[in-house]
Amino acid sequence: MRIDDYNAAKALTEKLKENLPIKTRAGKEFLKTLKQKGVNADPDREFEIDFVGYSGDEGGIMCGLKDPNNPESKEKYVSSITHLKIDPNHPLAAEVQAYQRQRIRKLMLQDSRGFKAELMTIEPRKAKKHGKGFGS
Repeated sequence: MRIDDYNAAKALTEKLKENLPIKTRAGKEFLKTLKQKGVNADPDREFEIDFVGYSGDEGGIMCGLKDPNNPESKEKYVSSITHLKIDPNHPLAAEVQAYQRQRIRKLMLQDSRGFKAELMTIEPRKAKKHGKGFGS
């Protein structure tokens, strides 16, 4: 199952590249990742997207993030745009949100099929050896 419309995702990626840097905040999944790394996971903390690239269906539109309040910091983050909250005043905000909704919806559909797929991969029971007669 294809997650992204390749041409639409590439077009959005190019538009985003033309509008860098972009203000953003961490979404729920990115906040979890920051907490796991022991980094300040403040949902109001702003980041700046300074790099955008398309990584195919596996990762979608990937963003390089830096802390605009600490420009000397060498620490950068990479996250799928799906896990970010773009500044609502940005001219591409509506287009990014539409991409996020579509991608999340398709990922959820893919995951719901995952349970059935897991059941199908379980090894079938081995056939019992048939003995001779009733008691064997």
